[in-house]
Amino acid sequence: MRQALQRSSYLRQPQSPNVARRQVALGASIPAPTGGWDAVSSLADMDEDRAIVLDNWFPLPDSVEVRRGYKNHATGMGSTVVETLLVYHGATTAANKMFAALGGDFYDVTAEATASVTSSVTGMANNRWQWVNFTTAGGKFLWACNGADTPKHYNGSAWVTPSISGVTSSDIVHVNAHQNRLWFVIKDSTTAAYLATGAVAGTATPFELGGQVIRGGFLTAMGTWTRDGGSGVDDLAVFIFSTGDCIVYQGTDPSSSNTWGKIGTFQLSPPIGRRCFQQVAGDLALVTIDGVLPLSRALATDQGAVAEVALTKNINNAMNAAARSYKGNFGWELIPYARGTMALLNVPISEGTLQHQYVVNTLTGAWCRFTGWNVNTMVVFADNLYGGTDDGKVIHLDFGGRDGTSEISAIGQGAYNYYKSRGILKNFGHVRALVTTASDLRPSLGISTDFKDNATLGTPVTATVTSALYDTAVYDTSVYAIEGRNVADWSAALGEGHCASIHFRASTNAAGEVSTKINGFDVTYTQGAFI
Repeated sequence: MRQALQRSSYLRQPQSPNVARRQVALGASIPAPTGGWDAVSSLADMDEDRAIVLDNWFPLPDSVEVRRGYKNHATGMGSTVVETLLVYHGATTAANKMFAALGGDFYDVTAEATASVTSSVTGMANNRWQWVNFTTAGGKFLWACNGADTPKHYNGSAWVTPSISGVTSSDIVHVNAHQNRLWFVIKDSTTAAYLATGAVAGTATPFELGGQVIRGGFLTAMGTWTRDGGSGVDDLAVFIFSTGDCIVYQGTDPSSSNTWGKIGTFQLSPPIGRRCFQQVAGDLALVTIDGVLPLSRALATDQGAVAEVALTKNINNAMNAAARSYKGNFGWELIPYARGTMALLNVPISEGTLQHQYVVNTLTGAWCRFTGWNVNTMVVFADNLYGGTDDGKVIHLDFGGRDGTSEISAIGQGAYNYYKSRGILKNFGHVRALVTTASDLRPSLGISTDFKDNATLGTPVTATVTSALYDTAVYDTSVYAIEGRNVADWSAALGEGHCASIHFRASTNAAGEVSTKINGFDVTYTQGAFI
């Protein structure tokens, strides 16, 4: 009897829960891809602050932000391709000028004009001009050449055709100001040439370089490399050939061996285009088929390892693919844009039709890609960024919340993340973006698992606020931006796998400035067994 009661009592006791079968929802927070676009790492081993895709999202130190748009600056010049924008820096800010080259003409596009713009110079055979600002005792000059027409210079009031002897002046295809001299590259040759000190015209003295190169080719461009970060006697003359042979000289007077000497000949990757040199962050950058190379490091690195020192090393695969496919297209150039803390590499996908920009944050070194800015050339004028379009316009870039009259669509995909448990199967349930915005924008979100790129995204709520400017708009009539609105809505994001990648998309279509930033993401999931 006692044993029966004991068995009965035992059976009535509450059962212990089966811990092994109970699924508990877990949560994780991951940062926004502030490390930028990564086109070099393995998908299975990418840093969690990197992105597989980062189109029209600009990486900031603490977030990623939808890029700004553009507005028309100058129209009414026809519909042919704007292939060059030139900037003249005068003695005062008011004297500065911007010109556009298209259809064989120069147009003064200094002021914003949405009606007809009058041409300044007409009848030219080529719109692909290389140019430089040069100051002499006689004034300030914008000196330009294109390898087809007689060179031109602007003196602050008019365009003038300088008289050049010693070389065929229409063969001058590239110009550089170095040690108070104008230096030229002669088209389809291995010859450079230089004018007298402080001269913008006169006799050009040829300077033959062909006997010093190992791999042959033709002289493409010349740049000035300042090793000490300033300007002075340490400025080096750098000549780059189409094959990548690079010759470096030091000195001031090339006619005297006492004041001019060769440092060496180096083998680099072949350059892309005539506009391959650019001063960036105190260094001379060279655009090549192996990426954008800083001369300070590239000359000291074996050519086989030069990609490791390239400014574009984080997007090396994308850069190499673009160079292989599009290197023959006109439109390659690198533009530093200090106001936007960025440098933009223009990549002509289809010459005169479609261009992308590979963009780096100059503060962090993080990359992204801009689409929707179809420009052949860019320039910074009065601290603003401008582009020359495929259809005859000059546009003010990095302005407002729409591309002309079209919305901006920003698309991103973060790195695959194992959430610190590799080999454990997970069922993902929800995701949310931690957004700071001055509008009602809601991004659309989704998840891909195990490298299958199988996310499903809805349509994002587009930001359409038209922001009014303080002290300009009418009070109680205009719409002002909402400061610092935080959005953190959960979205269903179902998926099963060992790792997951977050997709995110946002759109803006606002005439005024609309700042939209993603600061990070939260994810919920349950864990299964080790499989």
